[in-house]
Amino acid sequence: MESKSAGKQNRHLPAFLLLFLLDGDAHGGALWNRMEEITPPEWKIDSGAIYRALRDLEENEAVTSYWDTTEAGPAKRIYQLTEKGKIELDGWFRDIVIRKRNLDYFITQYEQKRGGDT
Repeated sequence: MESKSAGKQNRHLPAFLLLFLLDGDAHGGALWNRMEEITPPEWKIDSGAIYRALRDLEENEAVTSYWDTTEAGPAKRIYQLTEKGKIELDGWFRDIVIRKRNLDYFITQYEQKRGGDT
């Protein structure tokens, strides 16, 4: 079953990135670390997926970015949520609520039909 879900693990990645950016501006590495903290270890979200999603969000004007050169070392690209991004996040929220309701139904029905032997 892992192969079917492996391609879907990043489906909601943009939603999580937008959600994290509600807390304030952040660079890609910090956003990747937050994803690592909340996802199961077997999902293995690579940093490339984070940056691809951020690039797509920026192309869609959901986020903007700027370079931070205030710290020693290489400059970091910092991402910032836009008003359009907040609207997109609202859409993700509505979609996830509907999906959760359907998944809760599935789980309840499955457990009833299988007698709780999960």
